[in-house]
Amino acid sequence: MEVYFTEKPSLRKPTLIAAWPGMGMLARMSADYLIQQLGAKQFAEIRSPSNDIYFKDGIGKLSQYRHRFYYYNGEQVDLIICGGEIQPQSLSAIQELGNQVLDVAKEFGANRVYTFAAVPNSQDNVKPRVFGLVNKPELRDFLTENSVQLVGGDGRITGLNGLLIGLAKEREMEGICLLCEIRYLDIPQPRSVISVLNVLINILGIKIDLSELERQAEEMEQKIDEIREQRTPELGKPKERRYIS
Repeated sequence: MEVYFTEKPSLRKPTLIAAWPGMGMLARMSADYLIQQLGAKQFAEIRSPSNDIYFKDGIGKLSQYRHRFYYYNGEQVDLIICGGEIQPQSLSAIQELGNQVLDVAKEFGANRVYTFAAVPNSQDNVKPRVFGLVNKPELRDFLTENSVQLVGGDGRITGLNGLLIGLAKEREMEGICLLCEIRYLDIPQPRSVISVLNVLINILGIKIDLSELERQAEEMEQKIDEIREQRTPELGKPKERRYIS
């Protein structure tokens, strides 16, 4: 894996936000919408090898996955937003990618990282709840002050959306994972994206327009209602289990 820079932006102790595809596409949808609404600019990417080849017109070549970095200069906060196309399959590749992402963030002076993860919940909550997980005890009060309830009990977060805050702790960086409820594992969850972004923008002190997400959420909910009426089975409704991604 290598990092390719197209620009070295001037940033003031930026906050890193990182996301890869996971359940309900919560993490990646949240990062992509944030990039779009803030007009964040790409300045670098990490290219990681895949376990397949790409072919066109009978010619095959090695394919690569890209994990792109964007920056935003705001009045209240500067941001680095990293969005990956896919999560690596092996533990060693996941750790290598996570450490490279943190290397880039540290190069620009970042000391805090936010990630997102989805929590399956089959209940019909109109507003999905958001919980917080931190990598340092002193951050618990910070979340409480921002009206974010800490996740209770014990469990695991799989993949980079969880592992990154653990890797950040090894570098003395602060890490916060925002966990949001989703109802379906394999269907995009714009309503949950609204919930998690509302929490994040409140913490960061920035403003973005969430109306497009609201429109998407209403459309998705209407489609799901129509499918239910037709009694089509298997929407990917989660079973009760303590498993987060």
